[in-house]
Amino acid sequence: MLTVCYDPYSGTLGRFTRAEIFDLVAEAGYEGINIPVNSAFLGEISSTEIEDAVNLANKYNLVAPTIGFGNHILTTPNRKNEALQHFEIVLDVARQFNAEFIGIWVNPSADVSRQESLDALEDNLSKMIPACNDHNIKITLEFEKGCPLDNYREGVEFIADTGLPVYLTCDTYHLFNDGAEPVAAALAMKECLGDGHVSGSNRGEPGGGVFDFETFAKGLKEINYTGPLVVQYKMDDVASIKRSCEFTHKFRDMIQS
Repeated sequence: MLTVCYDPYSGTLGRFTRAEIFDLVAEAGYEGINIPVNSAFLGEISSTEIEDAVNLANKYNLVAPTIGFGNHILTTPNRKNEALQHFEIVLDVARQFNAEFIGIWVNPSADVSRQESLDALEDNLSKMIPACNDHNIKITLEFEKGCPLDNYREGVEFIADTGLPVYLTCDTYHLFNDGAEPVAAALAMKECLGDGHVSGSNRGEPGGGVFDFETFAKGLKEINYTGPLVVQYKMDDVASIKRSCEFTHKFRDMIQS
């Protein structure tokens, strides 16, 4: 477990082809890759495009424990049908990659109150969870400042209040922006932490900035965290892909030490 993965994110998507991304990720030493279900990575998101991505993962011996819900509309009340249609595609991708998690960014929704956003999210999740359970796939929710789930505390509260069997994605960048104490955050998320995003405090490569990874590693070790470690940052320098992999392997060693 604690698979070190790369997320094709800002600076990677649109700059390289899908095949080039897989090649870069494998060459840098990653064990896995996040699959974002959007047109920037999967083109028309057709069966042919998905099959090509699966074949590339197999070619480079990369696992894909996390699948990104690419259409950020799950908090939008008047787009529930569209959201659930997208979910069917995301679930199919997750099944083909034998993924463990479907990751959802809990987006702000224009002209909708926070409570209405969370109500829409809860309703959509309640319809998605049975199919996920059938295939042993978990849903994770990513908190971020200014979003309906602003921080890890609100994420934990949402899960407790709704009783939904969903989990959290903890991004070190969002944790830093919240001013959270890393060990306290890890302990609070213990029962519901699904996966982690590894980023610099300025959204640059991991290890850059001032986030206290050493302390956070102690918290993750204390809760026996075993989920994926997904590198996600704004990539400017291609050489940083390998550096980020090396840093995250060291971070993993700190968690496991």
